Amino acid sequence: MRVIAGISKGVNLRSPPHGRVRPTSDRIRTVLFDMLGDLVVGSHFLDLCAGTGAVGIEALSRGAKRVVFVELDGRCIETIKTNLLLTKLFERAKVVKGDARRKLPQLLAEGERFDIVFLDPPYGTDLALQLMTWLENHLKFLQGCRLVVVQQLAKEILPERVGNLVAFEHRRVGEHVLRFYSPRGDWGDEE
Repeated sequence: MRVIAGISKGVNLRSPPHGRVRPTSDRIRTVLFDMLGDLVVGSHFLDLCAGTGAVGIEALSRGAKRVVFVELDGRCIETIKTNLLLTKLFERAKVVKGDARRKLPQLLAEGERFDIVFLDPPYGTDLALQLMTWLENHLKFLQGCRLVVVQQLAKEILPERVGNLVAFEHRRVGEHVLRFYSPRGDWGDEE
């Protein structure tokens, strides 16, 4: 697993030793960031259920202004910190240990706002829907392009609409799918 593009291109990233984490593959990250394009540059990016931090680190490498990583597993937190040091991107990152459901309200209270939120929750749970419901109820948490991206198994189903968050694109990558949501239904027009 490596950084694909940007200022840290080619740096090999570590995975936690316990093997319970499934890092987002190079292929999925390539598709994700090809679709996001220049939206990443200068963005405030939130990587929820961050695992190894590969997605958020890719965002930093490609020009995100700031990335906040939220992860519950302590060994993953240490891996994220190690990967940030390896890529020399630590100064533009914040690493938060805890359950994303509890940390989202804390981040909101601290005044954090994000252009892009990436969710990669454990498969076979309803955590993606829980987190999206919270985001939909707190749209002021989203700024700029206000984009929510969910990575999940293609066989898992998420609604096309979660309140005012509307799915406007999805891309299948092998057995996974990336689902793109916005309060506007697309990247440009208010709904």
